[in-house]
Amino acid sequence: MTELAALSIVIPSYNARDLLARCLRTLEDVVPEAEVIVVDGDSSDGSADMVERDFPKVVLQRQRNHGFAHATNRGIERASKPYVLLMNSDLFLTRAAAEAMHGRLAADPRLAAVGPRLVNEDGSRQSVFGAFYWPNWVEVTKASRVWLLSGACFMTRRDVIERVGALDESFFLYNEEYDWCQRCRDAGYHLEILPERVVHVGGGSTRRNPALVLEAQRGFLWVAKKHAPPALAEAIRRVALVEGYCCARLDPRPDHRSMWAKLESLTRREAYLESPFPVSGRGDSVAQPNGLTLTALSVLPPELAARADESGARLRPEAMADPVRLEAAADAARAEPVRAVRPSNVLPLRREARRGPRTRRVAI
Repeated sequence: MTELAALSIVIPSYNARDLLARCLRTLEDVVPEAEVIVVDGDSSDGSADMVERDFPKVVLQRQRNHGFAHATNRGIERASKPYVLLMNSDLFLTRAAAEAMHGRLAADPRLAAVGPRLVNEDGSRQSVFGAFYWPNWVEVTKASRVWLLSGACFMTRRDVIERVGALDESFFLYNEEYDWCQRCRDAGYHLEILPERVVHVGGGSTRRNPALVLEAQRGFLWVAKKHAPPALAEAIRRVALVEGYCCARLDPRPDHRSMWAKLESLTRREAYLESPFPVSGRGDSVAQPNGLTLTALSVLPPELAARADESGARLRPEAMADPVRLEAAADAARAEPVRAVRPSNVLPLRREARRGPRTRRVAI
């Protein structure tokens, strides 16, 4: 049996008390040695009190609700182990899945993250990401590469998060895994899905409403702006603009018409950061495990970091927390721009650097 004491499990939770209790009881049974962190987004159903009362070994953090990415990142900050499992409060882990994910990550340093096969409570295959995601149609019989993993459950390593960052807090709900997985792939890593199955209820913390539809649309437009080729991003923008324009006038439901009008407005202005929910405003400049910020990683080019390593001045946690050393690193980076050097444990970049800001287009 694989030892999983090196695993931190981060669970963002919002108004899912019964499912969360069931999830935590399952974790007590299958991975009792793992560190479990629950980040409660100001739930009104007593979820946080339940965790505090019934699960004293669980690390609980109460937080204002700024969305899934924000809560997950606060949990990552509290994580103290080299492997981090991100999972929903309505997911029920198995020992086999946890050991399989841990084993694959330990065996391949080029692997950024790995996830299990998600199934419904009746054992049927759960579809994610639409018709173009091949695991929805083909049985997964071995560890297989995919371009995307569901944010409902995936495991990664601490060094991966320190390299590519945590989740982008510009997303309140939905699309954050699209962005994070693409950033991993841009950094030269790959992703895998495993045949081990875990039950995911789905929708345990959400109720479908027009604001969530708008958030999903807005988030997808932001992902396209960040990662898609300019021509494709513009095509997606125009499709969303037409959809918003037409539905704002044809949808028979007044609350949905208002939502479509907002989509039309933000798409026309390319104001993709205007969420209908109170996001944190931190974007993808998020914190690292144990409070290590991205500042040093973002201002210090890899070649300078390598030089620091060679001279014995590796950026350890205490160094990154030192503002004087951080400022010195920033000055060095600004004064001596250098070409990035690929670390030995990361595959070469497969794509060129992104183009600069696009010129504003005339909206249709």
